[in-house]
Amino acid sequence: MLHRSLATALLALVLSAAPAQSVVVPSLCAALPGNAAISLPFRWSHGTLQVFVDPPMLPTNFVGQTVTGLWLRRPTLPGDVAYPAITRTLTVRGGFTPNAAFQMAGTIAQNRPANSIVLFGPAPVTTAAVSAPGPATSVGADLVHIVFTQPLPVVAGTLVLEIATSDAPLQISTDHWVDAVWQADGADQGYVVTVGDGSCTTRPEPALLRWTAAQGPMAGTTAAFEITGAPPTIGSSVGFVLCWVGTDPQTRPAGAGYLGFGASLLPIDPGFVGCHQWAPFDVAWVGPTDAAGKFATSLPIPGNAPLGTRLGLQAAWLDLSRPVLPLSFTNGLAVVVGAAGVGNRCSTMFFPAGTVTSPWPPFLGQMPVLRLEY
Repeated sequence: MLHRSLATALLALVLSAAPAQSVVVPSLCAALPGNAAISLPFRWSHGTLQVFVDPPMLPTNFVGQTVTGLWLRRPTLPGDVAYPAITRTLTVRGGFTPNAAFQMAGTIAQNRPANSIVLFGPAPVTTAAVSAPGPATSVGADLVHIVFTQPLPVVAGTLVLEIATSDAPLQISTDHWVDAVWQADGADQGYVVTVGDGSCTTRPEPALLRWTAAQGPMAGTTAAFEITGAPPTIGSSVGFVLCWVGTDPQTRPAGAGYLGFGASLLPIDPGFVGCHQWAPFDVAWVGPTDAAGKFATSLPIPGNAPLGTRLGLQAAWLDLSRPVLPLSFTNGLAVVVGAAGVGNRCSTMFFPAGTVTSPWPPFLGQMPVLRLEY
């Protein structure tokens, strides 16, 4: 039998070596990219970012935990480029406030809670060099990992994070955006985001699928989208587009008609280098392009569709130059129906170049995609 003091020491050693838990906030972005990008804290060399995150967006067991660090990742917006490594001098503060995200104010002092503490810095932080998003990219690569020198005990209330860069004078790089989510004005009408890049085509332009409905994907409305980059219909030469939709694309196991979310299509055609599937093949339809090579179409979302229903959309155009399976593929659209869980539960303020009063109002419904370690 182990001596009690030795057993206690061994248990402490095991616990100290246990990996930290982490959680992605907003939770829907654990498997999906953000739909926006923000400049602070890395694209801008001097300024402050303040973020409010309401309790419903945080883990259910969060109170009583201790936050030990955070990760920020790069966005995967179409056309984005590789980011070289960059160094910024950062100071990170954190605390909790009884105010909700929609109550965010216009000055740093008003937003900083009384229990706010310095979690890190000021100290230099160097981001990793990260590659450009590719045809199979779903979520962005981690851009930086900040380990807190003073951990943050979690108490009840809205989480307030403040990240300041202090490399004056203000310089703005062309790159180093941070992945973010934004529900415009805090109105949660569901969520639509692009996955993949439409490079699976034999034409010189990408085959792109875009959401065009004026509203988000809500139950009882019509999803509208268009495909561009397909061959035009001119005279008797008709360009054909195949569209399809499927449920639960991120969690659906591979099976008939589906290789998986972002899976390579090489197993069905050795010519499909860089081609990927983003949507299960549940319902499909065909239509002709117009004289510009565009196909606009729509899909009714049932009025009884449960909130949070996840859909995948994708399209392909008839490509007779491919000898095995005559198709070239678009990017995908990942869709969450009716409620993304973000809405007005988060907000962000930007204070450029050392200002303490922002020239802009709070961005309700916007925040960087965070991975919190605890």
